[in-house]
Amino acid sequence: MLLADGGEPGPVLFDLGSGGHFHESIDWWAYDGTMRRPMATVMRGRCSCGRRGAATYPIDWEKARGDESDEYDPSGPWADWEGHMDEVAARAVVLPGDVAGLLRQLRERLDEMSATSRLWR
Repeated sequence: MLLADGGEPGPVLFDLGSGGHFHESIDWWAYDGTMRRPMATVMRGRCSCGRRGAATYPIDWEKARGDESDEYDPSGPWADWEGHMDEVAARAVVLPGDVAGLLRQLRERLDEMSATSRLWR
């Protein structure tokens, strides 16, 4: 999401009532400007690795908030992200079988430890 000034907002927090935990979201629809939330003007693809897509896609809040909001099309940023994932997969190096086996054994052992150890709870 990008705001009108070009800034990227942080996660939107949802206060669900009592308690100290607040639900967070970075879903595009959460930046609609209601309830003092930031209002995004455009969407763009993003990845947890830090990559941000170059293309932006305007948000038509009239349609996004309307009766057919479930049908609003955010496919542009998704396609950008999927293209990025394809690029990452193309550059990935396949681990040798013995190394993959060692990692599998490590994961299994950690799973065992977490199920039986008080330190992991």
